[in-house]
Amino acid sequence: MAFFSFSLLMDSFLYLSTKIEPNKKYYSKDIALSKELNNKNKTTSFAVLNYESRINIINVGKKLLICLPPKFGVGDAVEYGIAINSLIQIKKFNKIGIAFTSNHNYLFKEFFAFTDIYPLIISEDELSNYDTIFHITLEINALKYQKYKRSNIAQEICDYFKVPLIDYKKKINNVQKDDIKTISIFPISTSIIRSLPLHIVEEIIKYFSNEYKIKIIFDNSDFSKYLLENIKNKNFIAVEPNNIESLILEISKTNFGIFPDSGPLHIAKCFNKNGILVETSVSSKILLSNSNKIISLNNKYKSNYCNGPCGLVDIFAYDSKIGCYETHKLNFKDITYIKNKKNLQRWDKKENNSHLISNPVGCIKQIDVKNIIELIRYKIKES
Repeated sequence: MAFFSFSLLMDSFLYLSTKIEPNKKYYSKDIALSKELNNKNKTTSFAVLNYESRINIINVGKKLLICLPPKFGVGDAVEYGIAINSLIQIKKFNKIGIAFTSNHNYLFKEFFAFTDIYPLIISEDELSNYDTIFHITLEINALKYQKYKRSNIAQEICDYFKVPLIDYKKKINNVQKDDIKTISIFPISTSIIRSLPLHIVEEIIKYFSNEYKIKIIFDNSDFSKYLLENIKNKNFIAVEPNNIESLILEISKTNFGIFPDSGPLHIAKCFNKNGILVETSVSSKILLSNSNKIISLNNKYKSNYCNGPCGLVDIFAYDSKIGCYETHKLNFKDITYIKNKKNLQRWDKKENNSHLISNPVGCIKQIDVKNIIELIRYKIKES
């Protein structure tokens, strides 16, 4: 149930610190909320739930509610934020609201300083304040295939509304700068095919830990645990931010960062940080279009089914297997012919990621570590 409405029949209900009142109609895309309401309905008549069809708009009015998709990562959230900021700065609309920011609410509210945000639910009364209900992945064709052929999300949104993309840069106030001799590695992405493998992290530590302090920023993922357990050279400082606020603070203190395509990369660009991108499946031309201080080691991998960077955002399920274009022997055109694309995303990330953690896909496996080392030395010397 991706988009649904509901109303409580009897008592108010507290969901993730959000108070929901009875006898009022609400709309949501929160999958966990729909499951919880359905579970409560099994024992008592708790709520009326209805699946809602997303309706294409005919005309764009002056009061725009942007409805975000049910699930997206930090990097996508930053790209949405940059586009929405452009719409606000151009003053094309009298009012802009943002619905279903979910667990990225801090980014939209604090990092971008947006108002009129509806993280989990929006009431029918609140919805009536807008004349245009804009489901972003329904209206913009290019965004429908982002999982399989990534494009510049912020640019796609601005192009749709025919406004210029305005770059977004954050000033760093009252933050003590980190030691200039520090290299910060951000190896983790939400996808294993966009993360830095163990051997690359180890080589960076090996070549630079005697000359620079090395920080490695981890999260609570299985891949982070794998790296922490298997990095042999312990001459680094492990940093484990416990929320997005502390991650942003850590990025703001970074002097030189090493990134894959990840949320930290997108935040670092907003702070105009210095560093390198190790290009994997998503093109650096897309990722670094708004950065002149981060340079890329380009992915030149080629196979019978893909040329790096292929545009794929994550591995997917096909023919009872989990993998990428090369391992499935498919290309993007093949994906467009598959009718039920939801099945491609129905797999257990925890269970199915495990074999790719220690056995990366072809383009990751063939990254030339020597080129990374040389690029780091060049960029630090140039800085």
